[in-house]
Amino acid sequence: MKDAHWLVLYLIAMALATGAQGQSAVTSVPASRSLETPTSDFLVLSNATGEVRVLDSKGLLLESEQVYLPRINLADLSLADLQALLETKTAYAALTAYGAVQWTNAQSAVIENQLQQVWQQGKSLAERMQTRLEILGDLREYNYNLDSLSGSLAAVSQDDAQAAVVHDQLTNRAAIVVTAAAQVDLTEQERALGVADAGQAERQARESYGETTVRLEKANDRAIIANGQAANANQQVADNLANCAALSTRLASHGINVPGVPPFYPIPSLRMKAEVDAQRMAN
Repeated sequence: MKDAHWLVLYLIAMALATGAQGQSAVTSVPASRSLETPTSDFLVLSNATGEVRVLDSKGLLLESEQVYLPRINLADLSLADLQALLETKTAYAALTAYGAVQWTNAQSAVIENQLQQVWQQGKSLAERMQTRLEILGDLREYNYNLDSLSGSLAAVSQDDAQAAVVHDQLTNRAAIVVTAAAQVDLTEQERALGVADAGQAERQARESYGETTVRLEKANDRAIIANGQAANANQQVADNLANCAALSTRLASHGINVPGVPPFYPIPSLRMKAEVDAQRMAN
């Protein structure tokens, strides 16, 4: 009976202990961290300290005591330095947002997914950051060329129309000069034959010829200018198209697909925080 009594007490004690352990296991699970967006640009590196002013594909630019320090390549930074860089406002914005982030569209989601895959494929944090900055730089240049292309096409239409008008004027001026030259020849012949008042007619014909020649020269100058403007506008269109094709090829090498030939669409706004925040969480 005594042994049974102690057995009951032992079982009760074990039950209480088990309950306590279960409660401890539940309450000890850490809550998920909620990362705040960085608000400071002050950065302390292993070999430099200052305010982050620029982060792009060319590297990191710091300002210390109102002096810009030499650019630092991301590949030259340690993992700890790169993690610290992610906690600065300018760097975080450069890596997580593109365009007016207040709005996005279906195409945004496609490119965001492609960018996330590229990020995950990076072998190191430096490579991931460098590749993303290069891609975003190309996307900005792509949009710039699309904007320029739109303006160039409008200029081509206007300059070609102006060149056509000037060309017609030049043709008319040339015809008038030919007529005036023929009139000079006629009055010269009449004067040689002794026709009355032929001398005065010849003088008037020569004056008219001189005036029309001056007008023809001016029309020719205008035609040269108009043709030059039209040629420049057409060349600008060709350059923009070539740039878009080259950028499309370069982006495709990273896994980002944008049109290389018309019809084009501008790169929409992008949000890319998830993968960067995951990297910050890993620190």
